[in-house]
Amino acid sequence: MGFRGNVYLCIHFIVDLMSLKIFSLSALLLASGMSATAQNASAIQANGNTVQLSLSKAVEIALQHNLNVKSYEVSLRNAQLQWQQSKNNALPNLSANVNQSSSFGRSINPFTNGYDSRNINYNNLGLNAGVMVFNGGQIRNTVLQNDYNLKASQEDLASIKENISLQVVLSYLAILNSEDQLSIAKSQTEITKLQIARTEKLVNAGSLAPSNLLDLKAQLANEESNVVSFQSTLDLNKLTLLQLLNDSSITAIELQRIQVPTPSSNGYGTGIEDLYAKALAIQPLVKAADLRVQSALKGISVAKAGSLPTLSLSASMSANQSNALSMDYFDQINNTQNKVISLGLNIPIFSRFAVKTRVAQAGLQRENASIEASKARLTLRQNIEQAFVNLNNAAKKYEAGLSQVSALEESFRAAESRFGAGTIDFVSYNLQKTNLDKARLSLIQSKYDFVFRTKILDYYQGKSLVF
Repeated sequence: MGFRGNVYLCIHFIVDLMSLKIFSLSALLLASGMSATAQNASAIQANGNTVQLSLSKAVEIALQHNLNVKSYEVSLRNAQLQWQQSKNNALPNLSANVNQSSSFGRSINPFTNGYDSRNINYNNLGLNAGVMVFNGGQIRNTVLQNDYNLKASQEDLASIKENISLQVVLSYLAILNSEDQLSIAKSQTEITKLQIARTEKLVNAGSLAPSNLLDLKAQLANEESNVVSFQSTLDLNKLTLLQLLNDSSITAIELQRIQVPTPSSNGYGTGIEDLYAKALAIQPLVKAADLRVQSALKGISVAKAGSLPTLSLSASMSANQSNALSMDYFDQINNTQNKVISLGLNIPIFSRFAVKTRVAQAGLQRENASIEASKARLTLRQNIEQAFVNLNNAAKKYEAGLSQVSALEESFRAAESRFGAGTIDFVSYNLQKTNLDKARLSLIQSKYDFVFRTKILDYYQGKSLVF
């Protein structure tokens, strides 16, 4: 599927999870936090065995240690080397050679007509240079092709970094949500404990039946069990963030609270068409796909160059030396110099259809790159449409939740007073309390559902993911 598909699947998976109520009380994996004053975004300090993290610092650490980021950084460096070498291929080449040989045995002396036994050493020195004058634009088009590939790799790296940042933000907010859910659960137990104390007095005074007290104690046990469950969820969410950080020096974390926006019934404030148009212009995955289309087009030009003539220029110089001559070494070198300049023209006539095949293959690569670019645009459009609808629905749900909590608070205060006065039974009181507790938890869920979905649209718009 490749890098582009994996990133889109990741974002789509996040959206799907939220659509399937991953924010539910049992999961609590993708909802978060109460409003609080933002602290220094760059602060990180050790407090015993616990590390205090800001959101921006968490993102920084994750990007620094993420193995996928490191892998794409290596790929980028390799693309840079390929691009540079394709430019270097236009430069002249220069080589030197030194050869030495020796002969042993007997030979006829032409002066004495007798046999002489002697060892003769031969030395040959050479210097060769060459440059490609014309090769059908193959070198130039290869440089352009590798330049597009380099830019595409840069966009890939930017995209994976944005994706990791989004994951860290969502995980960070999930922890804050778990903390808020835990806080609410603990406050519920404290309310129940106070009610138990009041009920004990009424039971002792004979104003209430003992069964009411037993029911409250059973409810307290259930709420304390919920506290344990919420604590477990918080621990798991912290583990998730620790795994994203991938820093062996950090074993425990405490997060700085952040100021989150208040949901608005106006939703994101920008229409789908405007969102999509801007995303097309800035999304790294789309830009990378378009760049690979351009690279594939240059690949066709490179393949076609194989059918064109090539013209090369070369020059060489050589000299010899032997101990068979009585002449000085450097005198022999000077007197035996040989210089050659040549201009070579190579005209391809028949290559067993290899060029035709390479051109066809390059055309298929361009066609596939175009399909991938279209898929990137389609997936981007679909994800933005889904995220936009989900965001607006989340904003409306939050507005409705505010009204619901306000009404239930009034109802519960009345029920609490009537229960304390003994005018309603425990069942009626507990129903009011349970409805209020659920509404409060749902309101938190709705608020941060909105925040998450806002961040996903921010991701597609190239906006900062850090609060």
